[in-house]
Amino acid sequence: MIQRVQSIYLLLAALCGLITFFLPYAHFNADSLKLGEYAMFGVWNVQSDVFELAAPLGFPEWVFGILSVLVPTGALLLFKQRPRQLILVRFGLLTGMAYVCFIFFGAEAAQAKVFPDGSEILYHFGFYLPVISLPFYFLAVRGIRKDEALVRSLDRIR
Repeated sequence: MIQRVQSIYLLLAALCGLITFFLPYAHFNADSLKLGEYAMFGVWNVQSDVFELAAPLGFPEWVFGILSVLVPTGALLLFKQRPRQLILVRFGLLTGMAYVCFIFFGAEAAQAKVFPDGSEILYHFGFYLPVISLPFYFLAVRGIRKDEALVRSLDRIR
């Protein structure tokens, strides 16, 4: 039964994770002048058109970025095994929260290394997509629990 509502939530969470690979997380501004942008691959200096720095927390960001796509997709494919699906979605929720933390601290570290002289960080849609995926995980957990309760109640009737 892949037509369940939690399948839609898991698909939306996977799409949010996938889109973060293509959008910048933040821009660095100083005096309303755009200095650079921070994305999955690192910091791009807009002024000199040079790739300044690989992502300061690159490896964990990549791992959590890939997990933010693979975990909901894997949970979506486990629709016949609800207890395993529930465990995997909870794991996805934890990795999603860790991904948001790594993006936040990565942007702070990139600002300190590349633009230390009074620049400000403006977070963009690429940063908020992993945050948006967290409620989808919660809703998927709720839907899986509801399905499991329905199956157990039907087993009691038999």
